[in-house]
Amino acid sequence: MSSMKLALAFAATLTVFGCVETSIQPLSQNTFKVATVAAPACGAAGARKAAFQTVAIEVIRRGGDRFIVLGDQSGSQFSGLGYSAYGGFAAYSSNLQDMVIRVLSPDDSEYGNGLSARETLGPDWQEVYASGAPDTCE
Repeated sequence: MSSMKLALAFAATLTVFGCVETSIQPLSQNTFKVATVAAPACGAAGARKAAFQTVAIEVIRRGGDRFIVLGDQSGSQFSGLGYSAYGGFAAYSSNLQDMVIRVLSPDDSEYGNGLSARETLGPDWQEVYASGAPDTCE
């Protein structure tokens, strides 16, 4: 296999398996923004799933369980050109997901209506929490 084909195969592997990057920006003592960029292979649903899992992990890390979504925005951005053995050169875009989250305390009037971080992560939430924010959309 030529070095060019090997490099392209490696890049394609990274696109599928190393496909999510998320950052947390504190906005106040009980609010934060999650910004997620996911590879094209993830799709919008994969970006949203990774962002929501990161939200739940951050809420627990901050000592809470219940939260509400104050803002939610999704989209895509052009991320460059690549070569595919199937179709030649192609444009690639990334999927974006931004959420603004407020962590609720038990004395907040909205607490009963908030989403549970632990329920969001599922029955094995402790393992998911321990593994940290996802870097793939699988």
